[in-house]
Amino acid sequence: LIRIVEQALAAGVKMVQYRSKQGTDKEKLNEAKQLASICKSHKALFIINDRVDLALAVDADGVHLGQSDLPTASARKILGSNRLIGRSTHCIEQLQEAEEEGCDYVGIGPIHETGIKPHTAPIGIQNLLTMTQATSLPCFAIGGINYSNLSELTSHGIKRIAVISAIINSKDPSVTSSKLLNNLS
Repeated sequence: LIRIVEQALAAGVKMVQYRSKQGTDKEKLNEAKQLASICKSHKALFIINDRVDLALAVDADGVHLGQSDLPTASARKILGSNRLIGRSTHCIEQLQEAEEEGCDYVGIGPIHETGIKPHTAPIGIQNLLTMTQATSLPCFAIGGINYSNLSELTSHGIKRIAVISAIINSKDPSVTSSKLLNNLS
């Protein structure tokens, strides 16, 4: 994972979200510390998925929360006002709630089917567009996005994406990251 993140950052990635569902807390802490250091050296934002405690422990730039995670107000109380809080949203009501709660950005999706969340139905491009137009928050399209379907998003003006499998499963994470970034600009 460390090597993959280093390659993605070298290619120009500006934000890394650490998402780990496996391992002990101690293992996650050690890995997150390494990633935080690498991100800082590349002047990239480092966000921790789900774990406010881990975000504080490694001095991350923020936390990304799912619908069943800690409420935004509680996370803000713990993190303070200087760190980012993002929230995953799957419908317009969740988006409006994230905005009302004071989230700094939202992830919208999944746009396509994804192995990361196989039991969550894709919302599709039209719902993504409706949601992005309903908020002033920065929006990241999430879920099943890769180089082969990216033009479908960019043709509608989508310029922020979050990807996992496209980079993690790539034979060359640096090249894949560069291709994705070039097609977003």
